Amino acid sequence: MKERLTITIARSFGSGGREIGEKLARELSVNFYDRNLIRMAAEKSGLDERLLQSADEQIIDRLIDPYSMTGGLIDNTNDQLYRVESQIIRDIAAKESCVIVGRLADWVLRENADAFHVYITAPMEARIKRVSQLNNIDEGKAKKLIKRMDKIRKGYYSYFTDWDWNGLEGRDVVINSSLRGVDGTVEILKGIVDKL
Repeated sequence: MKERLTITIARSFGSGGREIGEKLARELSVNFYDRNLIRMAAEKSGLDERLLQSADEQIIDRLIDPYSMTGGLIDNTNDQLYRVESQIIRDIAAKESCVIVGRLADWVLRENADAFHVYITAPMEARIKRVSQLNNIDEGKAKKLIKRMDKIRKGYYSYFTDWDWNGLEGRDVVINSSLRGVDGTVEILKGIVDKL
């Protein structure tokens, strides 16, 4: 592995991307960043962490966003979170090897030569089964949840980037996690990363 490498993981809902990222970070003995970036953004910006959580990887409703009615004087909550989180991601990438899941890290680090961008997906049937089991819900509810979450993530991604959320642009590897499961996918990615 390179002396310093940031692995970004974008993922379709129910593909196991977060779990894969966390296990990969442990295997590589590097830090793992995901929702903890929200806390870091709250500390850095002074904004309420609960408000930032409501804008995490989704566009917050302008009717409930306290910053949307300022007439352009202050960025809305999504813009503020994106700006602060982006700077935190760039700062982290400049000083350490790590794994970052979501948070538009692939877009933020698109020009960083020390970043490796992964997209984790799986067929709908495999995602339904996983979400159903993890959340103890029937498959019909799991499918609705997957479609809703994918739509939310796609909307958020489109709001800030010029790329297709589940497309190939900007991705170094796209992997179907259902082929080898979580541990097998971690093993594949670790093998690739070890050769970088």
